[in-house]
Amino acid sequence: MDEAPLERRIADGIERLASLRDGERAIPALIACGEAAVAPLRELLFARDPSGIFLPRLQAVEVLSALAAKDVLLEYLAQPPSYSDAVEQAGVDVVASAVAEALARWPDEQLFSLMRRTVDQKLLPGVVDTLGRFARQETIPVLAEALGEDFCRAAAERGFRRLGPQACPDLLRVAASPVPSAWGETEMSRRRRRSALGLWNELCGDAPAPGHVVALIEDPDERVAFLACAACLRRPGPGSAPAAAVRLVSLLGTLDWMLRNDVEDLLVRHYAACRPQIEAGLTSAQEPLASALGRVAARASPP
Repeated sequence: MDEAPLERRIADGIERLASLRDGERAIPALIACGEAAVAPLRELLFARDPSGIFLPRLQAVEVLSALAAKDVLLEYLAQPPSYSDAVEQAGVDVVASAVAEALARWPDEQLFSLMRRTVDQKLLPGVVDTLGRFARQETIPVLAEALGEDFCRAAAERGFRRLGPQACPDLLRVAASPVPSAWGETEMSRRRRRSALGLWNELCGDAPAPGHVVALIEDPDERVAFLACAACLRRPGPGSAPAAAVRLVSLLGTLDWMLRNDVEDLLVRHYAACRPQIEAGLTSAQEPLASALGRVAARASPP
């Protein structure tokens, strides 16, 4: 058992965190110091680091959470530092995201209000994730916006999964509503719609795909069109499966090789429904489409 004075043990733990030396080992030692470590950890958490190095502060957040120092974490997230230097601000954002995740263990109205205020200022994955844990209808606009952000998409998707079928109308609305720019649809909008349509297909039951989804078979974005085809083949309505098959055959000519592979796999899984369109393509298609259709037919045929 360490017989060093408590103050010395705390100072040693803080020094190890700050110096990036054995920080992982310092975490349990600082937790063992109890409430007396909270004030020095708060000082480390709020300390400015122009280098953008955030690991010591992340480890401080871990200890503060273990010590149930909720007030310190709330204080940080309520007014996180803001800097003009992009590198330094990136470190602050990572720490603020971790603080939001740590606060998820106290899911009360105070936290919900703080998350709403924070996300209005900046989308951070930890904030989106914690907000999504409340599974409340009013979080849907924020989750929908976060679907377009690469760093936040996974957290937003988890939030929609917690909401379940009640989010289906909103997911369908997002999937069918591209956000244009002077140069066409934005890439963020395309990513948002792809994610929303994938979630709709995952969460929204086994009833035949509605007209809005069928219409997306012809969407200009090939990945959105592919996802709409997948939904229509999984839950076909009148005429939707043949239309999906025709579109999938045309998508085999795409320049996106990853999408081509996905299309081939989908046609193999639904070969019975798509067989007329595949065979029609085999008789008239030119290379490389003919080879792709031949692979689908060969993979779908029994050995």
